[in-house]
Amino acid sequence: MHIVLIIFGVLLLLFGGGCTLIVLGEVSYDPSHFLSNFLDMMPFWIPLGLLPLIVGWLLVRWGVKWGRSKRGEK
Repeated sequence: MHIVLIIFGVLLLLFGGGCTLIVLGEVSYDPSHFLSNFLDMMPFWIPLGLLPLIVGWLLVRWGVKWGRSKRGEK
């Protein structure tokens, strides 16, 4: 089961990282309007970029920790 958590976590990390790169590319497209572009992209970046990154990272950590505890490692 811990392998499924790790795989799902990595997929979420890839999706969230990709969306973050797309948002950062869109925001930095016109440096003179960085703040307004950033504020416009925030509603897309938080649910599609930031949350999957955080949840994916936590799932990977939890899956690795669970796998190590099943094998008796520290």
